[in-house]
Amino acid sequence: MYWNFVYQPLRGEDGQVTGVTVVATEVTDQMLARQQMQQLNQELEARVRVRTREAEMTRQEVERNRQRLDQAFRQALFYLNLYRGPDHVFKLVHPLTQQLFGERVLPELAEDAHRPFDLAYTTGEPQHHPELLTTIDQTGDGKLREVYFDIMHQPLFDAQGRVEGVLTLSVDATERVRAGRASEAATHRLRLLTDALPVLIGYVDRAQKYRFANQAYQLWFGHEPDHLLGCPVREVVGEAAYQVIKPYIERVLDSGRVDFEATMPYCENFTRHIRSSYVPDVRGGAVVGFYTLTSDISEQVEARQHVDTLNQELAVFNEELLEINTQLTRTNVDLDNFIYTASHDLKAPISNIEGLLLALGHELPSEALVGDVPEILLLMQNATERFKRTITYLTEVSKLQKEHAQPPTQLPLAAVVEEVRLDLPPLVQQTQAQLVVDVPPTAHLPFSKKNLRSVVYNLLSNALKYHHPGRTHGRCKY
Repeated sequence: MYWNFVYQPLRGEDGQVTGVTVVATEVTDQMLARQQMQQLNQELEARVRVRTREAEMTRQEVERNRQRLDQAFRQALFYLNLYRGPDHVFKLVHPLTQQLFGERVLPELAEDAHRPFDLAYTTGEPQHHPELLTTIDQTGDGKLREVYFDIMHQPLFDAQGRVEGVLTLSVDATERVRAGRASEAATHRLRLLTDALPVLIGYVDRAQKYRFANQAYQLWFGHEPDHLLGCPVREVVGEAAYQVIKPYIERVLDSGRVDFEATMPYCENFTRHIRSSYVPDVRGGAVVGFYTLTSDISEQVEARQHVDTLNQELAVFNEELLEINTQLTRTNVDLDNFIYTASHDLKAPISNIEGLLLALGHELPSEALVGDVPEILLLMQNATERFKRTITYLTEVSKLQKEHAQPPTQLPLAAVVEEVRLDLPPLVQQTQAQLVVDVPPTAHLPFSKKNLRSVVYNLLSNALKYHHPGRTHGRCKY
Protein backbone atom coordinates (compact mmCIF):
# COMPACT_ATOMS: atom_id res chain seq x y z
CA MET A 1 0.00 0.00 0.00
CA TYR A 2 1.08 3.54 -0.67
CA TRP A 3 0.56 6.47 1.85
CA ASN A 4 1.23 10.19 2.01
CA PHE A 5 2.43 11.25 5.49
CA VAL A 6 2.40 14.80 6.89
CA TYR A 7 4.27 15.38 10.20
CA GLN A 8 3.29 18.73 11.89
CA PRO A 9 5.18 19.78 15.09
CA LEU A 10 3.13 21.11 18.05
CA ARG A 11 4.65 23.98 20.07
CA GLY A 12 3.93 25.34 23.50
CA GLU A 13 3.57 28.97 24.57
CA ASP A 14 7.29 29.17 24.88
CA GLY A 15 7.75 28.05 21.33
CA GLN A 16 9.23 24.66 22.18
CA VAL A 17 8.06 21.52 20.31
CA THR A 18 5.86 19.52 22.58
CA GLY A 19 4.56 16.94 20.11
CA VAL A 20 3.88 15.97 16.49
CA THR A 21 0.63 15.72 14.59
CA VAL A 22 0.69 12.95 11.96
CA VAL A 23 -1.75 12.95 9.02
CA ALA A 24 -1.65 9.80 6.79
CA THR A 25 -3.55 9.56 3.49
CA GLU A 26 -3.74 6.29 1.47
CA VAL A 27 -2.80 6.92 -2.20
CA THR A 28 -2.46 3.29 -3.43
CA ASP A 29 -4.95 3.66 -6.30
CA GLN A 30 -3.34 6.87 -7.49
CA MET A 31 0.17 5.32 -7.43
CA LEU A 32 -0.91 2.17 -9.28
CA ALA A 33 -2.71 4.28 -11.88
CA ARG A 34 0.38 6.48 -12.31
CA GLN A 35 2.65 3.41 -12.68
CA GLN A 36 0.31 1.91 -15.23
CA MET A 37 0.23 5.14 -17.15
CA GLN A 38 4.02 5.31 -17.14
CA GLN A 39 4.24 1.73 -18.39
CA LEU A 40 1.71 2.44 -21.15
CA ASN A 41 3.68 5.53 -22.17
CA GLN A 42 6.89 3.51 -22.30
CA GLU A 43 5.23 0.76 -24.39
CA LEU A 44 3.73 3.35 -26.71
CA GLU A 45 7.08 5.04 -27.17
CA ALA A 46 8.72 1.66 -27.85
CA ARG A 47 6.07 0.80 -30.41
CA VAL A 48 6.47 4.15 -32.08
CA ARG A 49 10.21 3.57 -32.30
CA VAL A 50 9.65 0.05 -33.69
CA ARG A 51 7.10 1.31 -36.22
CA THR A 52 9.41 4.08 -37.26
CA ARG A 53 12.30 1.66 -37.62
CA GLU A 54 10.11 -0.82 -39.56
CA ALA A 55 8.85 1.93 -41.85
CA GLU A 56 12.43 2.98 -42.59
CA MET A 57 13.47 -0.63 -43.17
CA THR A 58 10.47 -1.11 -45.45
CA ARG A 59 11.38 1.97 -47.42
CA GLN A 60 14.97 0.76 -47.70
CA GLU A 61 13.82 -2.71 -48.68
CA VAL A 62 11.51 -1.28 -51.34
CA GLU A 63 14.41 0.71 -52.73
CA ARG A 64 16.70 -2.31 -52.62
CA ASN A 65 14.01 -4.43 -54.33
CA ARG A 66 13.62 -1.80 -57.02
CA GLN A 67 17.36 -1.75 -57.56
CA ARG A 68 17.56 -5.53 -57.51
CA LEU A 69 14.67 -5.77 -59.97
CA ASP A 70 16.35 -3.32 -62.30
CA GLN A 71 19.67 -5.11 -61.89
CA ALA A 72 18.01 -8.49 -62.33
CA PHE A 73 16.34 -7.31 -65.51
CA ARG A 74 19.65 -6.11 -66.89
CA GLN A 75 21.59 -9.20 -65.74
CA ALA A 76 18.92 -11.79 -66.51
CA LEU A 77 20.06 -14.59 -68.79
CA PHE A 78 16.95 -14.32 -70.95
CA TYR A 79 15.80 -11.95 -73.66
CA LEU A 80 12.88 -9.72 -72.61
CA ASN A 81 11.68 -7.32 -75.29
CA LEU A 82 8.59 -5.25 -75.98
CA TYR A 83 7.28 -4.66 -79.49
CA ARG A 84 4.58 -2.18 -80.57
CA GLY A 85 2.26 -2.20 -83.55
CA PRO A 86 1.81 -4.65 -86.43
CA ASP A 87 5.36 -4.04 -87.59
CA HIS A 88 6.71 -5.14 -84.20
CA VAL A 89 8.83 -2.08 -83.53
CA PHE A 90 11.17 -2.35 -80.51
CA LYS A 91 9.97 -0.33 -77.51
CA LEU A 92 11.95 -2.08 -74.76
CA VAL A 93 15.20 -3.83 -75.52
CA HIS A 94 17.00 -6.12 -73.13
CA PRO A 95 20.81 -5.71 -72.99
CA LEU A 96 21.32 -9.29 -74.18
CA THR A 97 19.14 -8.55 -77.20
CA GLN A 98 21.17 -5.44 -77.89
CA GLN A 99 24.33 -7.51 -77.61
CA LEU A 100 22.95 -10.24 -79.88
CA PHE A 101 21.40 -8.07 -82.61
CA GLY A 102 23.67 -5.05 -82.58
CA GLU A 103 22.88 -3.07 -85.72
CA ARG A 104 22.00 -6.15 -87.77
CA VAL A 105 18.55 -7.15 -88.98
CA LEU A 106 19.39 -10.87 -88.82
CA PRO A 107 18.94 -11.73 -92.48
CA GLU A 108 19.77 -15.37 -91.68
CA LEU A 109 16.40 -15.84 -89.94
CA ALA A 110 13.79 -17.82 -91.84
CA GLU A 111 10.91 -15.99 -93.48
CA ASP A 112 8.39 -17.45 -91.03
CA ALA A 113 10.43 -16.35 -87.97
CA HIS A 114 8.00 -13.43 -87.44
CA ARG A 115 4.92 -15.56 -87.74
CA PRO A 116 4.57 -16.07 -83.92
CA PHE A 117 4.63 -12.27 -83.48
CA ASP A 118 1.87 -11.91 -86.04
CA LEU A 119 -0.25 -14.63 -84.43
CA ALA A 120 0.06 -13.15 -80.94
CA TYR A 121 -0.75 -9.68 -82.29
CA THR A 122 -3.67 -10.65 -84.51
CA THR A 123 -5.31 -13.34 -82.32
CA GLY A 124 -4.53 -11.93 -78.87
CA GLU A 125 -3.49 -15.39 -77.73
CA PRO A 126 -0.09 -16.22 -76.22
CA GLN A 127 2.26 -18.20 -78.42
CA HIS A 128 4.66 -20.65 -76.79
CA HIS A 129 7.46 -22.37 -78.71
CA PRO A 130 9.67 -24.56 -76.48
CA GLU A 131 13.11 -25.58 -77.71
CA LEU A 132 12.72 -23.78 -81.03
CA LEU A 133 15.70 -24.41 -83.30
CA THR A 134 17.11 -21.23 -84.83
CA THR A 135 20.14 -20.89 -87.07
CA ILE A 136 21.78 -17.51 -86.46
CA ASP A 137 25.11 -15.74 -86.38
CA GLN A 138 25.18 -15.61 -82.58
CA THR A 139 28.61 -13.99 -82.21
CA GLY A 140 28.63 -11.76 -85.29
CA ASP A 141 31.57 -13.55 -86.88
CA GLY A 142 29.59 -14.64 -89.92
CA LYS A 143 29.35 -18.28 -88.81
CA LEU A 144 25.88 -19.71 -88.45
CA ARG A 145 25.21 -21.82 -85.36
CA GLU A 146 22.24 -23.87 -84.27
CA VAL A 147 20.69 -22.33 -81.17
CA TYR A 148 17.64 -23.53 -79.26
CA PHE A 149 15.27 -20.98 -77.66
CA ASP A 150 12.27 -21.29 -75.38
CA ILE A 151 10.11 -18.41 -76.65
CA MET A 152 6.88 -16.98 -75.18
CA HIS A 153 4.97 -14.26 -77.07
CA GLN A 154 2.50 -12.49 -74.76
CA PRO A 155 0.08 -9.96 -76.34
CA LEU A 156 -0.38 -6.61 -74.52
CA PHE A 157 -3.77 -4.82 -74.53
CA ASP A 158 -4.68 -1.15 -74.26
CA ALA A 159 -7.51 0.34 -72.19
CA GLN A 160 -10.05 -0.62 -74.86
CA GLY A 161 -8.89 -4.24 -74.89
CA ARG A 162 -7.17 -3.97 -78.24
CA VAL A 163 -3.75 -5.58 -78.82
CA GLU A 164 -1.17 -2.84 -78.98
CA GLY A 165 2.01 -4.82 -78.79
CA VAL A 166 3.74 -8.09 -77.93
CA LEU A 167 6.01 -8.85 -74.96
CA THR A 168 8.53 -11.56 -75.86
CA LEU A 169 10.47 -13.66 -73.37
CA SER A 170 13.21 -15.82 -74.89
CA VAL A 171 15.55 -18.18 -73.03
CA ASP A 172 18.62 -19.75 -74.60
CA ALA A 173 17.94 -23.47 -74.11
CA THR A 174 20.85 -24.75 -76.16
CA GLU A 175 22.86 -26.11 -73.24
CA ARG A 176 19.77 -27.61 -71.64
CA VAL A 177 18.71 -29.30 -74.86
CA ARG A 178 22.19 -30.71 -75.40
CA ALA A 179 22.41 -31.76 -71.75
CA GLY A 180 18.98 -33.32 -72.01
CA ARG A 181 20.00 -35.28 -75.07
CA ALA A 182 23.20 -36.36 -73.31
CA SER A 183 21.13 -37.30 -70.27
CA GLU A 184 18.77 -39.28 -72.46
CA ALA A 185 21.74 -41.11 -73.94
CA ALA A 186 23.15 -41.76 -70.47
CA THR A 187 19.73 -42.90 -69.28
CA HIS A 188 19.49 -45.22 -72.26
CA ARG A 189 22.89 -46.70 -71.46
CA LEU A 190 21.93 -47.01 -67.80
CA ARG A 191 18.71 -48.75 -68.81
CA LEU A 192 20.64 -51.22 -70.96
CA LEU A 193 23.02 -51.89 -68.10
CA THR A 194 20.40 -52.31 -65.38
CA ASP A 195 18.18 -54.43 -67.63
CA ALA A 196 21.09 -56.81 -68.20
CA LEU A 197 21.55 -57.45 -64.46
CA PRO A 198 19.59 -60.32 -62.83
CA VAL A 199 18.60 -58.18 -59.84
CA LEU A 200 15.76 -55.79 -59.09
CA ILE A 201 16.94 -52.18 -59.44
CA GLY A 202 14.46 -49.40 -58.81
CA TYR A 203 13.85 -45.94 -57.42
CA VAL A 204 11.00 -45.17 -55.01
CA ASP A 205 9.96 -41.63 -54.06
CA ARG A 206 8.87 -40.44 -50.63
CA ALA A 207 5.25 -41.31 -51.44
CA GLN A 208 6.46 -44.93 -51.84
CA LYS A 209 5.77 -44.96 -55.58
CA TYR A 210 8.08 -46.37 -58.21
CA ARG A 211 9.86 -43.83 -60.42
CA PHE A 212 12.25 -46.32 -62.03
CA ALA A 213 12.27 -50.10 -62.45
CA ASN A 214 14.55 -52.31 -64.52
CA GLN A 215 13.59 -55.25 -66.71
CA ALA A 216 13.97 -57.78 -63.88
CA TYR A 217 10.67 -56.54 -62.43
CA GLN A 218 8.87 -58.05 -65.42
CA LEU A 219 10.40 -61.46 -64.72
CA TRP A 220 9.28 -61.31 -61.08
CA PHE A 221 5.92 -59.56 -61.31
CA GLY A 222 4.86 -59.95 -64.96
CA HIS A 223 4.54 -56.22 -65.74
CA GLU A 224 6.54 -54.02 -68.07
CA PRO A 225 8.83 -51.66 -66.08
CA ASP A 226 7.18 -48.58 -67.65
CA HIS A 227 3.78 -49.78 -66.38
CA LEU A 228 5.11 -49.80 -62.80
CA LEU A 229 6.05 -46.12 -62.81
CA GLY A 230 3.79 -44.22 -60.43
CA CYS A 231 2.48 -47.44 -58.85
CA PRO A 232 2.72 -47.79 -55.05
CA VAL A 233 5.11 -50.39 -53.71
CA ARG A 234 2.24 -52.05 -51.83
CA GLU A 235 0.38 -52.76 -55.08
CA VAL A 236 3.46 -54.06 -56.91
CA VAL A 237 4.83 -56.50 -54.31
CA GLY A 238 1.53 -57.46 -52.65
CA GLU A 239 0.17 -56.84 -49.17
CA ALA A 240 1.94 -59.75 -47.42
CA ALA A 241 5.37 -58.85 -48.85
CA TYR A 242 4.78 -55.13 -48.21
CA GLN A 243 4.23 -55.77 -44.51
CA VAL A 244 7.66 -57.43 -44.41
CA ILE A 245 9.56 -54.52 -46.01
CA LYS A 246 7.44 -51.67 -44.61
CA PRO A 247 9.69 -51.13 -41.52
CA TYR A 248 12.79 -50.99 -43.73
CA ILE A 249 11.16 -48.43 -46.07
CA GLU A 250 10.19 -46.24 -43.12
CA ARG A 251 13.72 -46.53 -41.73
CA VAL A 252 15.48 -45.51 -44.97
CA LEU A 253 13.15 -42.53 -45.43
CA ASP A 254 13.78 -41.48 -41.85
CA SER A 255 17.40 -42.26 -40.97
CA GLY A 256 19.63 -43.70 -43.67
CA ARG A 257 20.80 -46.74 -45.62
CA VAL A 258 19.29 -50.12 -44.80
CA ASP A 259 20.66 -53.59 -45.68
CA PHE A 260 18.63 -56.66 -44.84
CA GLU A 261 17.62 -60.20 -45.77
CA ALA A 262 14.01 -61.35 -45.72
CA THR A 263 11.59 -64.00 -46.96
CA MET A 264 9.09 -62.35 -49.30
CA PRO A 265 5.69 -64.01 -49.89
CA TYR A 266 4.95 -62.03 -53.06
CA CYS A 267 1.96 -64.13 -54.02
CA GLU A 268 0.67 -67.70 -53.89
CA ASN A 269 3.35 -70.19 -54.98
CA PHE A 270 5.86 -67.36 -55.42
CA THR A 271 8.06 -66.84 -52.37
CA ARG A 272 11.62 -65.58 -52.58
CA HIS A 273 14.46 -65.18 -50.12
CA ILE A 274 16.01 -61.79 -50.89
CA ARG A 275 18.93 -59.61 -49.91
CA SER A 276 18.14 -55.90 -50.33
CA SER A 277 19.91 -52.57 -49.96
CA TYR A 278 17.93 -49.32 -49.66
CA VAL A 279 20.09 -46.24 -50.36
CA PRO A 280 18.52 -42.85 -49.50
CA ASP A 281 18.41 -40.04 -52.08
CA VAL A 282 19.26 -36.95 -50.03
CA ARG A 283 18.65 -33.52 -51.55
CA GLY A 284 18.91 -30.30 -49.59
CA GLY A 285 19.36 -32.24 -46.36
CA ALA A 286 16.09 -34.15 -46.81
CA VAL A 287 15.41 -37.69 -48.05
CA VAL A 288 13.26 -37.41 -51.18
CA GLY A 289 13.33 -41.11 -52.06
CA PHE A 290 15.60 -44.13 -52.15
CA TYR A 291 17.27 -46.53 -54.55
CA THR A 292 16.53 -50.21 -54.11
CA LEU A 293 18.77 -53.11 -55.08
CA THR A 294 17.29 -56.57 -54.50
CA SER A 295 18.86 -59.93 -55.35
CA ASP A 296 17.40 -63.43 -55.14
CA ILE A 297 19.28 -65.59 -52.61
CA SER A 298 16.72 -68.41 -52.48
CA GLU A 299 19.26 -71.02 -53.63
CA GLN A 300 21.80 -69.92 -51.00
CA VAL A 301 19.17 -69.92 -48.24
CA GLU A 302 17.84 -73.32 -49.26
CA ALA A 303 21.40 -74.68 -49.42
CA ARG A 304 22.06 -73.22 -45.97
CA GLN A 305 18.87 -74.80 -44.64
CA HIS A 306 19.92 -78.12 -46.20
CA VAL A 307 23.31 -77.85 -44.51
CA ASP A 308 21.58 -77.09 -41.20
CA THR A 309 19.42 -80.19 -41.66
CA LEU A 310 22.50 -82.28 -42.43
CA ASN A 311 24.22 -80.86 -39.37
CA GLN A 312 21.26 -81.81 -37.23
CA GLU A 313 21.25 -85.32 -38.69
CA LEU A 314 25.01 -85.51 -38.15
CA ALA A 315 24.55 -84.43 -34.55
CA VAL A 316 22.02 -87.24 -34.05
CA PHE A 317 24.40 -89.67 -35.77
CA ASN A 318 27.25 -88.51 -33.55
CA GLU A 319 25.11 -89.09 -30.49
CA GLU A 320 24.30 -92.58 -31.73
CA LEU A 321 27.98 -93.17 -32.54
CA LEU A 322 28.93 -91.97 -29.06
CA GLU A 323 26.48 -94.41 -27.57
CA ILE A 324 27.90 -97.22 -29.74
CA ASN A 325 31.44 -96.26 -28.68
CA THR A 326 30.33 -96.35 -25.10
CA GLN A 327 28.88 -99.82 -25.64
CA LEU A 328 32.08 -100.94 -27.41
CA THR A 329 34.13 -99.59 -24.53
CA ARG A 330 32.05 -101.62 -22.10
CA THR A 331 32.37 -104.65 -24.40
CA ASN A 332 36.13 -104.21 -24.56
CA VAL A 333 36.29 -104.00 -20.80
CA ASP A 334 34.21 -107.15 -20.53
CA LEU A 335 36.44 -108.83 -23.14
CA ASP A 336 39.56 -107.84 -21.24
CA ASN A 337 38.07 -109.24 -18.09
CA PHE A 338 37.23 -112.45 -19.93
CA ILE A 339 40.75 -112.70 -21.40
CA TYR A 340 42.36 -112.22 -18.02
CA THR A 341 39.99 -114.70 -16.43
CA ALA A 342 40.38 -117.28 -19.19
CA SER A 343 44.17 -116.99 -19.28
CA HIS A 344 44.32 -117.31 -15.52
CA ASP A 345 42.06 -120.36 -15.56
CA LEU A 346 44.05 -121.99 -18.41
CA LYS A 347 47.46 -121.49 -16.86
CA ALA A 348 46.80 -124.00 -14.08
CA PRO A 349 45.77 -126.91 -16.39
CA ILE A 350 48.71 -126.22 -18.71
CA SER A 351 51.07 -126.19 -15.75
CA ASN A 352 49.57 -129.51 -14.62
CA ILE A 353 50.00 -130.98 -18.10
CA GLU A 354 53.60 -129.76 -18.17
CA GLY A 355 54.26 -131.35 -14.77
CA LEU A 356 52.60 -134.60 -15.81
CA LEU A 357 54.77 -134.74 -18.95
CA LEU A 358 57.89 -134.29 -16.86
CA ALA A 359 56.71 -136.92 -14.40
CA LEU A 360 55.86 -139.24 -17.26
CA GLY A 361 59.35 -138.82 -18.69
CA HIS A 362 60.88 -139.77 -15.33
CA GLU A 363 58.53 -142.66 -14.63
CA LEU A 364 58.76 -144.41 -17.97
CA PRO A 365 61.35 -147.21 -17.95
CA SER A 366 64.26 -146.92 -20.32
CA GLU A 367 63.07 -149.86 -22.37
CA ALA A 368 59.84 -147.93 -23.04
CA LEU A 369 61.72 -144.95 -24.47
CA VAL A 370 62.19 -146.53 -27.84
CA GLY A 371 60.86 -145.76 -31.31
CA ASP A 372 58.86 -142.54 -31.57
CA VAL A 373 58.14 -142.21 -27.84
CA PRO A 374 60.95 -139.76 -27.03
CA GLU A 375 60.07 -137.62 -30.05
CA ILE A 376 56.40 -137.64 -29.12
CA LEU A 377 57.24 -136.60 -25.56
CA LEU A 378 59.42 -133.78 -26.92
CA LEU A 379 56.66 -132.63 -29.27
CA MET A 380 54.18 -132.64 -26.41
CA GLN A 381 56.54 -130.58 -24.25
CA ASN A 382 57.12 -128.09 -27.11
CA ALA A 383 53.37 -127.85 -27.74
CA THR A 384 52.86 -127.14 -24.05
CA GLU A 385 55.47 -124.38 -24.14
CA ARG A 386 53.86 -122.81 -27.19
CA PHE A 387 50.44 -123.04 -25.54
CA LYS A 388 51.83 -121.24 -22.48
CA ARG A 389 53.27 -118.51 -24.71
CA THR A 390 49.92 -118.20 -26.54
CA ILE A 391 48.15 -117.68 -23.23
CA THR A 392 50.74 -115.10 -22.25
CA TYR A 393 50.24 -113.29 -25.55
CA LEU A 394 46.47 -113.49 -25.10
CA THR A 395 46.66 -111.71 -21.75
CA GLU A 396 48.55 -108.88 -23.38
CA VAL A 397 46.14 -108.35 -26.33
CA SER A 398 44.12 -105.70 -24.54
CA LYS A 399 47.30 -103.94 -23.48
CA LEU A 400 48.49 -103.86 -27.07
CA GLN A 401 45.18 -102.34 -28.21
CA LYS A 402 45.63 -99.48 -25.76
CA GLU A 403 49.21 -98.76 -26.79
CA HIS A 404 49.39 -96.26 -29.67
CA ALA A 405 53.12 -96.43 -30.36
CA GLN A 406 54.61 -99.89 -29.70
CA PRO A 407 58.36 -99.80 -30.33
CA PRO A 408 58.99 -102.39 -33.08
CA THR A 409 61.85 -104.88 -32.88
CA GLN A 410 63.69 -106.77 -35.63
CA LEU A 411 62.10 -110.25 -35.60
CA PRO A 412 63.39 -113.31 -37.51
CA LEU A 413 60.46 -114.14 -39.75
CA ALA A 414 61.60 -117.74 -40.45
CA ALA A 415 61.63 -118.60 -36.74
CA VAL A 416 58.13 -117.15 -36.24
CA VAL A 417 56.77 -119.09 -39.25
CA GLU A 418 58.40 -122.32 -38.03
CA GLU A 419 56.90 -121.81 -34.57
CA VAL A 420 53.45 -121.35 -36.06
CA ARG A 421 53.92 -124.34 -38.40
CA LEU A 422 54.49 -126.64 -35.38
CA ASP A 423 50.97 -125.70 -34.16
CA LEU A 424 49.31 -126.56 -37.49
CA PRO A 425 49.85 -130.37 -38.01
CA PRO A 426 46.26 -131.34 -37.04
CA LEU A 427 44.83 -128.80 -39.50
CA VAL A 428 47.37 -129.84 -42.19
CA GLN A 429 46.45 -133.50 -41.80
CA GLN A 430 42.71 -132.68 -41.87
CA THR A 431 43.00 -130.74 -45.14
CA GLN A 432 45.69 -133.02 -46.69
CA ALA A 433 47.66 -129.88 -47.41
CA GLN A 434 51.34 -129.42 -48.05
CA LEU A 435 53.04 -126.34 -46.69
CA VAL A 436 56.32 -125.27 -48.28
CA VAL A 437 58.17 -122.52 -46.41
CA ASP A 438 60.60 -120.41 -48.41
CA VAL A 439 61.76 -117.73 -45.99
CA PRO A 440 65.48 -116.86 -45.74
CA PRO A 441 66.92 -117.23 -42.21
CA THR A 442 68.26 -113.68 -42.47
CA ALA A 443 64.84 -112.14 -43.14
CA HIS A 444 63.82 -109.81 -40.29
CA LEU A 445 60.73 -107.61 -39.85
CA PRO A 446 60.41 -104.50 -37.62
CA PHE A 447 57.26 -105.58 -35.78
CA SER A 448 55.82 -106.42 -32.40
CA LYS A 449 56.65 -110.02 -31.57
CA LYS A 450 53.28 -110.75 -30.00
CA ASN A 451 51.36 -109.29 -32.96
CA LEU A 452 53.54 -110.85 -35.66
CA ARG A 453 52.92 -114.39 -34.41
CA SER A 454 49.17 -113.72 -34.36
CA VAL A 455 49.27 -112.35 -37.90
CA VAL A 456 51.24 -115.32 -39.29
CA TYR A 457 49.07 -117.84 -37.45
CA ASN A 458 45.84 -116.28 -38.74
CA LEU A 459 47.24 -116.06 -42.27
CA LEU A 460 48.29 -119.74 -42.43
CA SER A 461 45.33 -121.18 -40.55
CA ASN A 462 42.84 -119.24 -42.70
CA ALA A 463 44.67 -120.40 -45.83
CA LEU A 464 44.22 -124.03 -44.70
CA LYS A 465 40.63 -123.63 -43.53
CA TYR A 466 39.36 -121.80 -46.58
CA HIS A 467 41.52 -123.34 -49.31
CA HIS A 468 40.12 -124.30 -52.69
CA PRO A 469 38.97 -127.95 -52.59
CA GLY A 470 41.10 -128.80 -55.64
CA ARG A 471 44.34 -127.37 -54.26
CA THR A 472 46.69 -129.24 -51.89
CA HIS A 473 49.82 -127.11 -52.14
CA GLY A 474 50.52 -123.83 -50.47
CA ARG A 475 53.66 -121.79 -50.46
CA CYS A 476 54.85 -119.37 -47.81
CA LYS A 477 57.43 -117.13 -49.48
CA TYR A 478 59.10 -113.92 -48.35
